[in-house]
Amino acid sequence: MNYMIGIDSGGTKTEAIAYDLNGSELARCQTGFGNLLIDKKRGLANLEEAMKILFDKLDEKYCQIVVVGLAGLDGGNFKAELATYFSHYQPDIVFINDAWLSYYALVKEKDGCLVISGTGSICIGQKGQETARVGGWGNLLGDEGSGYWIAKKMIQQLLKEEDRSEGYSSLSKKLMSALEAKNIFDVVSYTYTHEKDQIAQLATLVAESAIAENPWAIELLEAAGRELANQTKLLIAKLGFTQQVTIGLSGSVLEKNPIVYRSFSEVLAQLPIEICLITEAKSNASGGYYYYKNKIVGNEE
Repeated sequence: MNYMIGIDSGGTKTEAIAYDLNGSELARCQTGFGNLLIDKKRGLANLEEAMKILFDKLDEKYCQIVVVGLAGLDGGNFKAELATYFSHYQPDIVFINDAWLSYYALVKEKDGCLVISGTGSICIGQKGQETARVGGWGNLLGDEGSGYWIAKKMIQQLLKEEDRSEGYSSLSKKLMSALEAKNIFDVVSYTYTHEKDQIAQLATLVAESAIAENPWAIELLEAAGRELANQTKLLIAKLGFTQQVTIGLSGSVLEKNPIVYRSFSEVLAQLPIEICLITEAKSNASGGYYYYKNKIVGNEE
């Protein structure tokens, strides 16, 4: 039986799923991280192991294509190296950014947009043959509405309170307690010496405070939703959607925080077009199948 493989290879795990050419799942497996920016040698080994497991189960000669969504693909400029490394395998192996894999998993073969808000944020989309993006410029230059952005705003509020001698708010005290900070300089030191994903995790303190009805925390999460919505509006205009648009939502900030989601959806509801929001995908690896169906099969017809 002919089949294809979709692989979601990220910073914590690599998930590979084989589908028949009608989209029914045949087999799946999971190995370690695949982000080559973390450890190129180990990431390549984990990715290759996932392919070999499915090839052994289903026979490589029947595999038509492997579509890999790879975290860190663009940042590391790995495409040429990957093509060489996997050139001895029989099926075509296509590498795409993991954001686009998520797009196809949620939006499937339709034109539309994807809004990602986790540690960072980015909006991507396509209409016909045109693709576009808004945001995604990293924690120093952008990533508005992301976990990192929320955490940074919380830390900046603490610094303002210090500068104004206002006394620390309950959220600022919560932040210092979580970091076991003896003084404000410990907070500053933590911010400059830890990775961006560790900083982004501090956004959970804002979410917890919002649940406890802290007005400033609620306001900050609402602002995050508006930032993401405004970027989405730019993307919608950029691609020229005028009647309706399907928007996939990915990342913990939008998927798990109802305040951010509500604020985001309320802004988009003001647009004079029909908005369809999609928040659930069985697996991002399924995006490999829809990429195959849309980009490969669609171009052959």
